[in-house]
Amino acid sequence: MRNRLFLLPAMLMLLAGCGQSAQEKYDEAVDNMTRMQRRLDNLRPAYDAAKQTATMQVCKEITGSTPEESQLGMLKELTGTADEISADQAADVKAEPGVKKKPIGDADAAIDSLMAAEKKMGEKSAAASTSVLKVNDVLNKIKTPGTPENKRFEEVFNALPEVEAYNRQAERVKDAKEDVEDAKKDLPGGEPAESK
Repeated sequence: MRNRLFLLPAMLMLLAGCGQSAQEKYDEAVDNMTRMQRRLDNLRPAYDAAKQTATMQVCKEITGSTPEESQLGMLKELTGTADEISADQAADVKAEPGVKKKPIGDADAAIDSLMAAEKKMGEKSAAASTSVLKVNDVLNKIKTPGTPENKRFEEVFNALPEVEAYNRQAERVKDAKEDVEDAKKDLPGGEPAESK
């Protein structure tokens, strides 16, 4: 009877084994790290989009418009100026009947008209491009480390949920890599065998 009782625990120990082998632990750690890295890779597009979102948000906060809005405003203003100039030239043609009109082929009148239109367009262009230049200046400052604009960008960027999720997952990947290194140290010879 005693021999049978002794055989029972020995058989159970033999069937159950002694736990995971070092190679099994290593393979599990590698699989876990691969899974974590895949999740991190899936979060990357949202992380990159968050950079753009934060940049536009800070730019609008500082200048009052995004690059697209400032360029659209400049385009509208220049288009309006071109319309004004052509309307002014049309009004000159329809001058009062008592006033002597310059002949149509008068080169001096054409040059004067073109110079006036160019001056007006230049003034409007300078005024319209001011907002675009201001936005571009802010965008450059956002990209320059240490500037107040860059610090504000970092605050806004790091507060976005997509960035928080990406950073948490990056930390998990780092921990998984450490687990792989620890499991690798426990392997006989310090090198993994061919797995799976």
